[in-house]
Amino acid sequence: MKKHILSMILYILGFIALILLFLFLEQPFLLVFLFIYALLPCITLPLYFTGVKKAHFHAHCKASYVRKEHSLPFVLTLENPSLSPFFLTTIEFTVNNLYRPNDYTHSLSIHVMPKSVKNIDLPIDTLSIGVVKLVIEKVTLTDPLHFFSITIPDNATLEIPVFPEEKAQDDLPLTPASDGLEEYTESDSKGSVSSDIKEIREYRPGDRLQRIHWKLSAKLDDLFVKEMAHTSILSLVLLPELTKDKIEDTVAVLLGCIHVLQNREERFEIGLYNDTAVDFSFLQTYDEASRIELLTRLYYLPLYEGENTAKDAFYASDIKKATVIQIVGDDIRIIPAE
Repeated sequence: MKKHILSMILYILGFIALILLFLFLEQPFLLVFLFIYALLPCITLPLYFTGVKKAHFHAHCKASYVRKEHSLPFVLTLENPSLSPFFLTTIEFTVNNLYRPNDYTHSLSIHVMPKSVKNIDLPIDTLSIGVVKLVIEKVTLTDPLHFFSITIPDNATLEIPVFPEEKAQDDLPLTPASDGLEEYTESDSKGSVSSDIKEIREYRPGDRLQRIHWKLSAKLDDLFVKEMAHTSILSLVLLPELTKDKIEDTVAVLLGCIHVLQNREERFEIGLYNDTAVDFSFLQTYDEASRIELLTRLYYLPLYEGENTAKDAFYASDIKKATVIQIVGDDIRIIPAE
């Protein structure tokens, strides 16, 4: 709790001035003002201390992601179920993009009326892609007479990924055919697969219609697909290079390539390279939720200087035989499987 000594002194001086004015003018109405003035702390302070105990603060996101150069969908909510008004409520917070860290603390002053809920949309726009983190440092409530300020113990940390505008890749060339077993002829360019059924699972958006197990789906009144045994996990890999000065273009092109390949019903996965841990993780995208997960994981990976770092690591590790679509900024390079 912080005490505002200057405000207390000014209040006392005002009280003394009213007494002197009453004694000098001898006007009865000044006595009423003097009585109300003296009574104010006795009323407002008990209400204030009770209200601070009941006040509650929280924050949330109105969306699962946001596009670059749009307003952040962070909402701060202060609930005041008490009879005390908080005419001066100060919220201090930081907003950091993991790609562009800074220590600047923002301060926002609002008023909250008794028995009310105050919702505040933060007036902050995104300037670059990445993961934006909102950290509420503190929420301070000051009494109406400005004698005391108390910080609410509630705090919040929110994160949201920022997407670039997708760069259309209508001219993305067809990927070279992959080597596969000859007896399986469903597609020459959609993955190296054997004719053996590995398992039956529920249909997911993005699964090819040829894989649907129609007899079982009709029997169970739901869609099920045949998961075929692959000679490799998938034979087409999107490999974005996390080059520092080209990361925004790389992500925008990556989203465009994903869109094209999904429309073609290609089977593919995205290889994310961690240059610090020197390892790969491979993900697939089926819907918006999986794309959000993909980009969030990508944003948390360390950036590097080279333009062939992920590609060199991929072939040096000999993880799998695959046709690679390497993405470096606006440049798309297709490397057939050897």
